[in-house]
Order: sequence, then structure tokens, then C-alpha cells
Amino acid sequence: FLCESPDMRKHQACGQCHACAMLHAGAHPDYESVGLLYDEKKKKHNRDISIAQVREALDFLALSGLKSKRRVLLIDDANLMNHQAANALLKGLEEPAEGSLLLMVCHDLARLPATIRSRCMMQACSPLTREHMRQVLTEQGLEPQLHELALMLGQGSLGDVSMLRDDQLAQALQEWQALVHDLPRADIGRMQQWLDTYVGQIPHVLIVRVVLAAAQERAARLQTWATADQVYEAMMAIARWPQEVLRHTLRPAPALMAGLLQLRNALKTQA
Repeated sequence: FLCESPDMRKHQACGQCHACAMLHAGAHPDYESVGLLYDEKKKKHNRDISIAQVREALDFLALSGLKSKRRVLLIDDANLMNHQAANALLKGLEEPAEGSLLLMVCHDLARLPATIRSRCMMQACSPLTREHMRQVLTEQGLEPQLHELALMLGQGSLGDVSMLRDDQLAQALQEWQALVHDLPRADIGRMQQWLDTYVGQIPHVLIVRVVLAAAQERAARLQTWATADQVYEAMMAIARWPQEVLRHTLRPAPALMAGLLQLRNALKTQA
């Protein structure tokens, strides 16, 4: 989009012109990116993208290009925009400036408002292989002891496990993994306490993946079809939990706890 000599047949940039060189060096004046800011005082990334970030980015998109007639804005982790930021972006989408291109990387479409999704062209990206995931996790400096957890939770998506860079949340997910590892014997009180503390801080899809990974190990050893059906139905209910919370505005912790008890009882039948 910014290349001075693009290959129109392959729809690719040349990679050699001055514009491509500036973009590669992160110095192109007509390109801007927005993502989670790093808090130097707290030594960790912020939890969301703020309205101030979005407003500043939209102001950039409305300007005339310095090196070309085009401007490109990339919003990474777009699903982490807070409510005010998403509303500000929506206003910018309704009247886009001429020559502007807005790209959004979104790891959880359910958390992106439908009003924004309806104004975008969707492009699905293939998940990374385990080898590529491990390579990038190493480059990002994630602690080696968290790699296996990241591979299991990410399922080929780095964005899904970006919150593991927060030491507190990474430790909380490890605790959750230990709590649900043996569901038939799990401590219900400790599970409830964990959900009350972290269900609003950790992406729901990651909470679910930890539970399902633990349940799948046991489900593989089921010996009767009747028990398998009960376990399968309970696992499907938990898999639907993130969407059900959004669709019916349910209280997250009690809704998931009900599904966990159903799955626990089904697995207990086999145990």
C-alpha cells in the first residue's frame, strides 16, 4: 500500500524502494501502529488500549501523507480496546479519510463490538506451528518454563497468550491448571475463590482451554458410551461459556462454576 514500485501481478511490495526501506526500519512517516503500552513504573504492559491512544491514532489517519498520499494505521490487539476506545474508533470508521488504510489484528472477535466488525473486511490468518510459536516466544523473552503452557493455550496464536508476559497472571493460570488437573477430586472452594479473583482479568477462552485440556486426558480413557456422552455434553457447555456470557450477560464466575460441577460429576461417574 505504501510501496513506490509494487508488483501489481503478485500484489506485493518490491521490498527495495525507499518507502519499503523506511517501513522496514520502522521510520515511515505515513505508518503508525497502536498497541498495549508498557508501564515503566509497574514494569508490565497495560491491560487495555485507551481512548487517548485511539483518538491520537485517528488524528494521524486524518492527516495528509508526508511521503505519499496514503496513510496506514495498524491497531494490534484490537480486542483489548476498552469500551470508550472502541466507541471512538467506531466514529472514525464511519467517515474514513481519503487514502487511509486501517488494519486491525484481533485475537478474540467476540470482544470486538459487532458495530466495528460489520464495517471491516475479515481476513483469517493461519495458526503458527509449534516450532514457530516456540521460536517467537523465545524472542519475546517469555520464561522457558511457561512455553508448554503457552503452546497449549495459544494453539498457534501468539496474541492469545500475550497476557503470560504479566507475571501475576501467568502464575494465576498455572494455579488454575493445577486446580482443574484432577477435576473429580478438585477443591470446589478453591476453584470458586480463583474464579472470583481472576475471571475478570484473564481471557475467558484461556480459562476454558485449561479446563478442556485437563478433561480431554480423562475423556480419552472413558469406557462406556453413556459416561462419554455426559462428559462430552458437559465439555461442550464449558466451551460455549465465553459466548453465553456475552450473549446473555451472565455472571461469569457462577455460570462457569455450574458447568464445572456438571463436568466434575460426569467424570466422577467414571472414576
